Amino acid sequence: MRIEFLILYISMAAWIFPIFRQHKCNIFYFFLLLGLADPLATLLLYIFHFNNGYLFVSIAPFLFYSVGINRTLKFKINSVEVFVFSLTFLLLFIIPNLDIILLIVHLLTLIRIIYKIIIQLHLSMQINTFYLVLAFYMLSSIASLIIYLNGGHQAIILFYINLSFQILIAIFFSIFREDHPKLTYNISPVDLE
Repeated sequence: MRIEFLILYISMAAWIFPIFRQHKCNIFYFFLLLGLADPLATLLLYIFHFNNGYLFVSIAPFLFYSVGINRTLKFKINSVEVFVFSLTFLLLFIIPNLDIILLIVHLLTLIRIIYKIIIQLHLSMQINTFYLVLAFYMLSSIASLIIYLNGGHQAIILFYINLSFQILIAIFFSIFREDHPKLTYNISPVDLE
């Protein structure tokens, strides 16, 4: 088996485990979509020869939505989420390259995660390392897409190196939940007395 297929299959398997670990957390649907996207895309590609780019682009706005879910409240959709869903649909007709659409929606998802980190820091003076790692994962996904869009032999090698690194991030999410107390740090102003 070639090394790139081995990395790809290990990555698909690694992203299944966070689904079970994050089951009762607010971010569960994010990992559910993330963990099922690659195996489903591979299955559709090998059985039906379906262009998996459409699958990833259709899942991307749901990833954006799932970052903002609070499982203690009723599901609702706000105007920003409607905008991202509409933008994704509109871009399908404007931009022929599906990877660019995916890049745009992933960038919006990263911005939403960073916004969530900043709001938590502002309101409760706490920072959750879980969300920092999640933001870092989205940043690496964006970097991976940019590398892939540049093409060339070195771009493919960098893509698989980045994918290998994302396996380590999947292991982190398989071990730690978003509500793990050791991942939350209080940030308080320094007393000058």
